[in-house]
Amino acid sequence: MTPLRRWLAPSLAAVLGLTGCSPSSTWPEYEVLDAPGELIASDKERVTTPNVPDADFAALVTGNTNFGASLYRELAEPGKNLFFSPYSITQAFAMVYAGARGNTETQMAQALHFSLPQERLHPAMNALDLTIQSHAGRAGEDQGMPPTLRVVNAAWGQKGLTFEPPFLDVLAQNYGSGMRVVDFSADPDSIRDSINDWAHRRTEGRIPKLLPPDMVTHDTSLLLANALYFKGSWRSRFSLDGTQPAPFHLLDGSTKQIPMMSVSMSFPHTTGDGFEAIALPYVGQAFRMLVIVPDQGRFTELESRLSASFLDSVRAGLQDRYTALRFPKFQVSQELPLPEPLRALGMVDAFTDSANLSGMTQQMALKLTGAQHQAVVSVDELGTEAAAATAVAAGPVTIPEPTTVDRPFLFLIEDVETKSVLFLGRVVDP
Repeated sequence: MTPLRRWLAPSLAAVLGLTGCSPSSTWPEYEVLDAPGELIASDKERVTTPNVPDADFAALVTGNTNFGASLYRELAEPGKNLFFSPYSITQAFAMVYAGARGNTETQMAQALHFSLPQERLHPAMNALDLTIQSHAGRAGEDQGMPPTLRVVNAAWGQKGLTFEPPFLDVLAQNYGSGMRVVDFSADPDSIRDSINDWAHRRTEGRIPKLLPPDMVTHDTSLLLANALYFKGSWRSRFSLDGTQPAPFHLLDGSTKQIPMMSVSMSFPHTTGDGFEAIALPYVGQAFRMLVIVPDQGRFTELESRLSASFLDSVRAGLQDRYTALRFPKFQVSQELPLPEPLRALGMVDAFTDSANLSGMTQQMALKLTGAQHQAVVSVDELGTEAAAATAVAAGPVTIPEPTTVDRPFLFLIEDVETKSVLFLGRVVDP
């Protein structure tokens, strides 16, 4: 593993392709200046201090979490690991939602758990994104490298098509995105390669090929994308020489030997009906990994309880407890076509000829032709030297009570203040 891979560094991108959509005025410079196509869009700037009621903010976070839990249940397969970003998917589809009307809009709201009307949803999305990103780069009183978080939205539209100004305004003001004008009809393969390169660079190389060959064709008219990248150093680093082979108990009752990391420190911990949970903070404590370990034989039951209210109850029970933590070293990567699970959640019309995306363009009818998601997470004992110093300097002076994660578990990476679930997954076979 190279030095750039030494920290926990999940990253992903979600992309939506549409068939059927053009420009208005020249857009100010954006972060996607190295992306393919001429940048055009609304002349409005991103709202950097949105005025969003607390109730709207809370409703959005709850809805996003419940969407992640619903999609988790659709995606989980027996005996297989899972990892994805509800946050990235919600960002990408919220941009589509800005152009949805009629029954398509109703179905998208149901599937995505959007409870706010459009005029309140998009400012709340903007406020949430700005709040979460403001938490990155802060070490606080901790020693070590502060977390990195990058959230980037982008859009590409077919040359010659006219997009509705209100749609472009929403992208600009609430998602920080302009529109790149390209000619899909002339050279879709080259454009796909360029967008894949954009995602590759935005995720520090962790997502090398986001778009499959059939995702961008001569008929593609619009493509909306989100790239999300996170890198964090453990606040209490695992011992570099403490990783040892240890048994992990699989769901089928068998065991396998895996690399098990170890650290002795005080962590937020709780036990509940059928589970044990522990939180592993990153430097600065703005972000953390929350690990939920179901009791033997109750994994499926705990998965079924996953929701915003369940996670709130877990968080409420967390109390610092000194423990000798043994935690698996693991990697999970995932490629997820999204149309089928989203249809199962009620988003049907958007992928059919019945789609109503007239809020994007009046020039032609559009429908979603594809939706792809990739995610990768790598967890090991390494971090920055400063983070390691903090962890090593706090060694136990008494024999700690052990916590060993030696059976399948659920985990999520969250923004502590907003309770936003950035990444969600499970490990059943490290």
